[in-house]
Amino acid sequence: MPMFGPGYLPPDRKPGADSDNSGFRDVLYLFLRSWPYIRYYFLGRWWIPGKGLGTTTAEVLASDGYSFAYAPFLVTAIAVAGPATGYVPATLDWPWFLMYTPTAAIAVSMFGLAFAPPGRWQMTSIAATIISGIGVVTFSGFFMDGWPPKLYGTAVLAACIFGWTVQFRFRHNGETRLEFRIRAATHLVYFYAINFGQRFLGLALGLIYADLVNQNLLQGEPLAPSLQEIAAFFGVPEWAYSAVGELTREQRVELMWLYVKLTVIVWVTQSPLNTFVNPYYNLWIMQHINQDLRVALVERWHQLSMSYHSGHRTGDSIFRIYQDSAMVTSVIGHLLAMTLATGSYLVCVVLVTLLSPWLGLMAATLLIPAFMWAYWAMPRMRVRALAYRATASDVTATIQETFGAMKLIKAFGTKEQAQKRFEDDAITSFNAAYRVRILMAYVTIIMYTLAATFFIGGEFAMAMWTNRGDPAFAAQLIGLLGLSYVIWNLATFRWTEDQFRESSGDIRWVLRGWMMAQDMAMGLRRVFDILDIEPDVKDRPDAVPLTRFEREIRFDNVRFAYEPGRPVLDNASFAAAKGTITAIIGPTGSGKSTLMTLLLRLFDTQGGAISIDGRDVRDYQVESLRANIAIALQENVLFAMSVRDNIRYVAPGADDAAVREAVRVACMDDYVNGLPLGLDTRLSDRGGKLSTGQRQRLSIARAVVRDTPILVLDEPTAALDAATELRVMTNLAEWGRDRAIFIITHRISTIRRADNIVYLDGGRIVESGDHDTLMGLEDGRYRAFVEAESNLTGTQ
Repeated sequence: MPMFGPGYLPPDRKPGADSDNSGFRDVLYLFLRSWPYIRYYFLGRWWIPGKGLGTTTAEVLASDGYSFAYAPFLVTAIAVAGPATGYVPATLDWPWFLMYTPTAAIAVSMFGLAFAPPGRWQMTSIAATIISGIGVVTFSGFFMDGWPPKLYGTAVLAACIFGWTVQFRFRHNGETRLEFRIRAATHLVYFYAINFGQRFLGLALGLIYADLVNQNLLQGEPLAPSLQEIAAFFGVPEWAYSAVGELTREQRVELMWLYVKLTVIVWVTQSPLNTFVNPYYNLWIMQHINQDLRVALVERWHQLSMSYHSGHRTGDSIFRIYQDSAMVTSVIGHLLAMTLATGSYLVCVVLVTLLSPWLGLMAATLLIPAFMWAYWAMPRMRVRALAYRATASDVTATIQETFGAMKLIKAFGTKEQAQKRFEDDAITSFNAAYRVRILMAYVTIIMYTLAATFFIGGEFAMAMWTNRGDPAFAAQLIGLLGLSYVIWNLATFRWTEDQFRESSGDIRWVLRGWMMAQDMAMGLRRVFDILDIEPDVKDRPDAVPLTRFEREIRFDNVRFAYEPGRPVLDNASFAAAKGTITAIIGPTGSGKSTLMTLLLRLFDTQGGAISIDGRDVRDYQVESLRANIAIALQENVLFAMSVRDNIRYVAPGADDAAVREAVRVACMDDYVNGLPLGLDTRLSDRGGKLSTGQRQRLSIARAVVRDTPILVLDEPTAALDAATELRVMTNLAEWGRDRAIFIITHRISTIRRADNIVYLDGGRIVESGDHDTLMGLEDGRYRAFVEAESNLTGTQ
């Protein structure tokens, strides 16, 4: 890790920009793919009287016979009632047409929402409703004088929200009955509404504060009409232009206390939102969304076949689950921030343009170098971010593998090699992260320099216009605000300076946010890469459940290979009847365990068939098939939980009597009774405090407690002494009288108890029969195996 400059990266972790195969559309598509995990918190759920709040996601508009067809008529009625009753002037003269135009547009859009067919027209209506709603709020709230237009605009907007939230239907069930439902738990809508409301309030307060401080407090000018209304609410006398020519020192001191009161009120109302409500609400929503994505990711991992799991590092899977999946919440937070920043930039450009088209053009022109810079930087950001995530995943995988092999590392004294391997991966990850961060720094610094250049030029022009007292470009429209921005004065200069600085800052933030979004998109890509994998083993459309096992399990010419051209099983055929024990033996790598994994459908056969009671196992539902088969694995997998819970892991509903019976069959009584808390003794990770033989018997007990008609034991007694093996096998033979038991083993004492012995070699079954039959074969493979084992152990 050098102090300056990038460190070393392997060639496969240092891709160039030309290796990027994603563009703007691809990144946007990745973000849109997060919608299924977001929509639950955006669209909410339906609350129905008598049923309560539902559990499924509400539809975008309407369904199940419910409708909001009344909504456009309600909006239209309120829109017409205002001017018809004289509550607001019934005129389209200046400036009232500014408010009535978006009001009419939102009424028309609501008709499109209610009656347009799903598709393009409906989506257009949604966009038009949102834009019109913003127009109604803006013009009625900022440009119309007095409370009536503000309340009128609020009523129109509330009618639209009511229509989307409350829906009705007529139910004919012997009698006609009116039913309704209410949309609730739309948490992202609530959160966005709070944030946008704060932005609108901040904009209004910014205009008021700039005028109050710069014109009234500093220069003693009389109050503008809008400020006079606010001042009158706090008991300040009539100090408008029509009443006084200039404010006295005492009047300015009194106005200073008005400024203090306003500041305190804003702080008291906004501080809880900014300090407690928004952060907590945001965290609550994001963690729920992240949890849903992680659950879906782990669920898909369970569905993937062993061919996937055997070809991927466990640490990489862990990193994707806990780190890459968290990007969905970061995306939402960034999209919210970028939406607010983009909206703020557009508002700034529009408002600054009202004061001077040249300033608006300068603020808008800043987009050109921003887009050019982004076009160069984004492909590089994507490939570097993807490389960093791959290296960070390597670190996680190395840690997982090291801890899993701790006994081996200590036994062989290879801690230095393990430590060096970790350090190499960690440094590679650090250097990859450095390349990401240095690119973000370059982009931010250069963009800041460009924005500062535009800002300095704009500030010089604003100072010149203020010094001359030039009139604002749209003075007639600005005059509707009731503030003093109709000419270039100190308040206009200060406010515009802040807005111009904020607009350039918004562009920088959006560019930086979009760069960070590339990293998030690469994380989401790694998540969706898994979610897009179709499981190799899945139910057929007409699959049926396996309800009982009555006759036999048959393997007919089964063929299988993990890799093309290297068959593991080649036309293997045999049968196992109910109530029998089948021993499967053969040299290492002959396909013994593979036979059982095919029975469990951890893989599917590539030729031939496996049938249960005459029906192909692929015609059974996978879950029901595996629910009827218990297996004691050669690798004794234990968990950091009590002995009882380890036994019941595969049968959570098993009662204590069933657990005790499994303990008896597996001959665990001796060491269970010696544990401090018996069955309630908590084991360490992977059962590290138990001997291999104890772990093996616990694994057998776990298979027995499931009480299935088919039992598979993979080297069940390899770590047991002869006396314990005899007891375990005697118990298993008694317990499995009405079951089919498969045993994979090399222990002759275990094999000779089998009703049928299947000898595998090279993926083929070369001999099959009971012990006496196979021992009677001259030059038989099984007989040679037994004689070799006998010579090694000195037994007859």
